[in-house]
Amino acid sequence: MTTKEQPTCNESAQPGDGSEDDTRCGLGIFHPTWLQKLASTKMYVILHGAMGLNLFALYSYRVAVLTTLEKRFKIPSKTSGFIVMGLDIGVTCSTIIVGYFGSRSHMPRLIAAGSVITGVACFLAMLPHAIYGPGQDALDLTLEYGDVPGPLNATNGTVALCHNAITSEEDCITESSSTIPVAIFFITELMFGVGDSGQLMLGLTYLDNNSRKDKAPFLLAISACIRMLGPSVGFSIASYALSQYIDPSLHPTIGPEDPRWMGAWWMGWSINGVMAFLLAFFIALFPRQLARAKRRKTQPITHADISFEDFMQTVKKLLRNKVFVLNTTSTVFFVFGFAGYWTFMPKYLETQYGQTAASASLISGSVGLVFTGLGIITAAIVITRFKPSARQLAAWSVFVEIISVIGRFSWTFLSCNSSPLHGNSADDGSWNMTTACNSECLCGQEVKYSPICSADGSTNFFSPCYAGCTAYDFINTSKAYSNCSCIPGGQAIDGVCSVDCGYSFTIFLVSQCIMSFLEASGKSGNTLIHFRCVDEKDKAFSIGVGELFMGILAFIPAPLVYGTLLDWACIAWGRECGERGNCWLYDGQSLRNLMNLTATALLTCGALFDIGVWYYCKGLQMYDEHTESLEQTSDGRGKKKWYRQILSTCL
Repeated sequence: MTTKEQPTCNESAQPGDGSEDDTRCGLGIFHPTWLQKLASTKMYVILHGAMGLNLFALYSYRVAVLTTLEKRFKIPSKTSGFIVMGLDIGVTCSTIIVGYFGSRSHMPRLIAAGSVITGVACFLAMLPHAIYGPGQDALDLTLEYGDVPGPLNATNGTVALCHNAITSEEDCITESSSTIPVAIFFITELMFGVGDSGQLMLGLTYLDNNSRKDKAPFLLAISACIRMLGPSVGFSIASYALSQYIDPSLHPTIGPEDPRWMGAWWMGWSINGVMAFLLAFFIALFPRQLARAKRRKTQPITHADISFEDFMQTVKKLLRNKVFVLNTTSTVFFVFGFAGYWTFMPKYLETQYGQTAASASLISGSVGLVFTGLGIITAAIVITRFKPSARQLAAWSVFVEIISVIGRFSWTFLSCNSSPLHGNSADDGSWNMTTACNSECLCGQEVKYSPICSADGSTNFFSPCYAGCTAYDFINTSKAYSNCSCIPGGQAIDGVCSVDCGYSFTIFLVSQCIMSFLEASGKSGNTLIHFRCVDEKDKAFSIGVGELFMGILAFIPAPLVYGTLLDWACIAWGRECGERGNCWLYDGQSLRNLMNLTATALLTCGALFDIGVWYYCKGLQMYDEHTESLEQTSDGRGKKKWYRQILSTCL
């Protein structure tokens, strides 16, 4: 009976061959014997998955708090899209360098270095709150500083009533600039991008290089599924943080359902930062190559020459690879079409279906992304069991993208009935809230957003001034307005009118889950085709080139484009000191059209290029020819069950 191999790191090194350091686990002079037994593919899958989980949690968290950052620092969606774009600029600027040198260097240590950069960036992201605090707008909505009765009232805020809605010059001086916070957030995103490039390119390449090709799809899927837990974790952390007031020591007079609510956006960064530092240490202990993988190689480890000539030859070879170019182009369109939903999904749920910032974050992370993970693992099981050809995988990807096109287009017609905003559309397309009933109130453009709802729940007003209200009183800590000239009966309550979006929202969630499952299964095949259509020594570099194209053509412009589209759909801007700030209210139909029709067009282009992948990938070798077959056990007793193969791969 054959004894099972022990995954020691150095037993394959021969005396005098100079390769012992390539398979020894440790860091510096730290190379204990007990550590060598932990250097296995399965252990790496767990750690690499955990690092991806932390990164995805971080990315999800930053997306979830984006709307709150817009309100806190008074920035439009176009600017927030520019901030988010910093991550992709960081990836794009570092991806070629990391991909080329990483494939020829010590991959785990470069991955660890990127994780350290990510950890530093997490703590840098908390700096604007430490410098500027919660802001005057947030303080005005608390018992301690706001315009409310009671002993805690330290200062009396001014309610924007009719004939009493002028912003003071002092307010302009204290709350006028958001340049420094925007710069800090942008630098943070750049650092995230640099840290991400190593984990993505080198991490997957190291795993694929150190596993058998028949097991690689499932191992890659296991790592991906661990990573896919990250958005759920990140959005859950964001949901908790945003349910807390921006300064937890204060007592707000409004609840999370009020659009003026600002959650503690800064709270979750420290968790991701600490995890990034810990995972960097553990991943740096891995050797250049795992010993068991080295023993499977028929050729000794070779370290390719690093030169500009070799670099250019590798680039030319990849650009002449039709499958690689078409597959990458398809992914560019897919990413561009999907990026708007990823970046602005919490805002989409808030504006279209009346969700709070906390609930929108929780739903974004727990529903569609769970089905994304299920799609990845299902695709891995099917690939492991049935070993579909490259053409079959490409055909499934085309089918999935057609379903995605239909689904995104149908969202254009999925609406939710809500109370209208008082006013009418002006000739220039803007929303004019000054009408005959409030024309003498002198509201102006500087009135802060303080939404009220008519007593019958039929109409929203931007502020009490635009409703023509001249008086208010308190019911507990909430305001009740009276003598409102624009409201029959003259009565209004604080906050926006409640809406019932249960039916439409349920349809949206169900369709999102189905599409997330199918899209993940389709892109799993695209990933495997990408790995198999290039030489092994060029694998990491090919990912780098692919990331470069996706960065320049999709990741970088997408947040800016979708942010601009959101701004086009805005009908009520916040203004302060003559400058336009963040958008408070959107035209729901315009927003749906701009988001969904743009995504539909881009995904259609992606499907067309995937047809090209299907045409040219015929005959591509997807699996090892000389590895153990699923149909033959090691002792020759017959077929090995597919589920046993999967369990042996995992365990």
